[in-house]
Amino acid sequence: MDVRLTTQERDLILERTFIDDEMGVRLREAAPHGSRLVVQLTLDDIDDLAGHVAAEANHCSEPRVRRVLDALYDRLAGIENTVTDEDVEPRATLTEAKTFTAKQGQYLAYIYYYTKIHGRAPAESDFRRFFRVTPPVVHQMIKTLEARGFIDRQPGVARSIRLRLTRAELPELE
Repeated sequence: MDVRLTTQERDLILERTFIDDEMGVRLREAAPHGSRLVVQLTLDDIDDLAGHVAAEANHCSEPRVRRVLDALYDRLAGIENTVTDEDVEPRATLTEAKTFTAKQGQYLAYIYYYTKIHGRAPAESDFRRFFRVTPPVVHQMIKTLEARGFIDRQPGVARSIRLRLTRAELPELE
C-alpha cells in the first residue's frame, strides 16, 4: 500500500528511530510524488513503523519534534484502522468484523498463553521481555488492542488485561 510522507517525516524516522535496515532503505528510496514521498508498506510494516514512531515521540524532549512524531503516529494508526476495516465485510462476530495484523496476533496469542500458564494476565514488563521491545512500544500496542476491541483492561490496574477472543480465533505463538 502507498504511504505518503513528507521529507521531514522521513528524515525524522531515519534519524531518530531504530527501524531495521530494510525499512531504512525503502524510506531512503521512496519515490517523490508532488511535495510528498511515496513508500510501499504492508500493514505489518505500518504497524512496526507506528511503534517506532510512538517510542521516539514518548522519549523526545523537543516539543516541536514530538508534535510532528505524534501527528505521524496518528496518521499511521489511522491507515492501519481504515484499511483493516474497509477490507473486511461487516459480519456478526468480533474477529470477522475486525482483523488484526500478524504482530497484533502475536501479542494476543501471548496474552492467551501467559494467562493460561500463570493464571493471571501478563504485565507490560512481561511483554517487553518476551518481544524484546521498549516500554512505549508495548504500551502503545496494548492501547491499540484495546481500541480495536480485542482486549479489555482497567487503566491503572496491574494485570487487568482480559482477552475478548477465543483460542480458535488466535494465531499460533511463534
